[in-house]
Amino acid sequence: MSNKTLKQLIKDLTEKPLSDGTQLSIEMFDGENTVACIKVEDREEFPIYMTVDEGQILCISYLFGDEQVDPDKRAAMAEAMLIMNVSIPLSAFSKIGDQYIMFGALSPKASIDELLHEIELLSDNVLEAIEAVEDYLKEAA
Repeated sequence: MSNKTLKQLIKDLTEKPLSDGTQLSIEMFDGENTVACIKVEDREEFPIYMTVDEGQILCISYLFGDEQVDPDKRAAMAEAMLIMNVSIPLSAFSKIGDQYIMFGALSPKASIDELLHEIELLSDNVLEAIEAVEDYLKEAA
């Protein structure tokens, strides 16, 4: 898979709304890895970053940074996230550097409708995850 495949996926995605009619806005960034930034209408604060290679289509959304976690509740939050991983459909928690993320992966042979479903589920799951772990985060100033 290459840039061309990601560009084709972006083109296909911009032509279709999610199942509830919600629109996507998508930008592509070229760098070390080419990434598409997908923003779901009314959920722009949690964009989904999509990359494609021979083995998978990977969709990632950044939840919050390490500095936002209450240090006294970090272990309990990690335990809660591990437990939630099983019950959250098609998404999982992880960490990249000091950022907590939620991600989903699909086969590069997945249809555009399957990819749209993944994006919709991941976006919904991110909102549920933020709500589920908010008690482990520092109070907003």
